[in-house]
Amino acid sequence: MILQYLVDDKATLRACSQTAHDFRHVSLSFLGRHLRIDAADRLKECTPLITKGAFQHVRSLDLGVNNERVILEAYWDAYLVILKTFAQYRTLNRLWFSEIPFHFVEHSQKKSLRDTIVALGSTVTELGLYGCHFSSYEEMISLIRSFPLCGFLFIRDCVTGEKDTGENALARLPKHQLSIKDLQLSSSSSNGLLIDVSNLIEDAALDVKSLTSLVCDVGNSEKTRRVAVAVSDSPMEQCQMACTESGGYQGMHKPLSCWLY
Repeated sequence: MILQYLVDDKATLRACSQTAHDFRHVSLSFLGRHLRIDAADRLKECTPLITKGAFQHVRSLDLGVNNERVILEAYWDAYLVILKTFAQYRTLNRLWFSEIPFHFVEHSQKKSLRDTIVALGSTVTELGLYGCHFSSYEEMISLIRSFPLCGFLFIRDCVTGEKDTGENALARLPKHQLSIKDLQLSSSSSNGLLIDVSNLIEDAALDVKSLTSLVCDVGNSEKTRRVAVAVSDSPMEQCQMACTESGGYQGMHKPLSCWLY
């Protein structure tokens, strides 16, 4: 009970984990709530530890290899091992995919990936897709719809091919009506953003009435305009008005209960 008050004090938790055997288990469970794997060497190092149960306390996982020189498709076996293990733990609440090449999934890996994603979908409530590559837009939508408990969805800089390169790895995933409360999107232009919002609401079967916030980043990384729109029965109209506004809205200072500029 005492250690629960030290969740944000990492230094003290580390000290407690080395003080007594009874402190160690609880301290490590708080220290290991978030795991980020963003390098090829870290992916190789973490895989055997994850399978042995060293990260069973993880609640938030950021998975990706942010290195242009790495052949990403060569690491799909490691991705699957990690995802399968966390699917068995049934502890993940937040799952972030960063620059994952879903379009490189081999035929022999597709069924395993589908089954693993379905298992993860029973616990994950926050989903992020950052710079991921899909063979088609439908493949990305299938992935999103496989997380029926998702309340927060973040999508930025995802790439989809114009045509499928074969059977989609995620094509046979179950289709759920999503009740997403917080939606954050990013696009380089207002028109592209409007298309993304429209397609996402329609194709992903979002329950629009469940939305409490819709935040959109328009523009490139050097000059980004953040638009927060009021959510109603017609979010597309609200989003269109916000995107066409010349000044835009910078930052988040008030709750999304009215128009914010």
